Amino acid sequence: MTDPSRSPPDWLRLVRAGQFNSMPDPFTWDISHDFAHLINGYTLSQQAGLRRLGFLANACFDEAQETGHWSGTALELWCCLFFEHRRYRHMGEGEPTGSDLELLNRLCTRLRLELQTLTDEERQTLLIALPQR
Repeated sequence: MTDPSRSPPDWLRLVRAGQFNSMPDPFTWDISHDFAHLINGYTLSQQAGLRRLGFLANACFDEAQETGHWSGTALELWCCLFFEHRRYRHMGEGEPTGSDLELLNRLCTRLRLELQTLTDEERQTLLIALPQR
């Protein structure tokens, strides 16, 4: 969870400027909360013409559980990461563990990779979605 009394890490400020290569490696679930909430996945998924976020995220999660791999664009994966953080918050069961945590760490890894290989046009599309702070 976000602690409002602390300032964001330097890499997160750089990400807001589109410098996705500043993301930590490894990029894991336990450090992804603030990053996930740089976007509003509910709104962004609708604006981008994706399915409703719940349907998208559940379908991606189910596929990842079945195959062991996450697939999708950087935007889709970022929306999924946002949704998974919301899911755990609303479930009230604490943080993921075991195979769920492993799967969510794979999501973070795949998302980082996708963000590293964005075209300039894709990068601009994502940057427009980030609130300026």
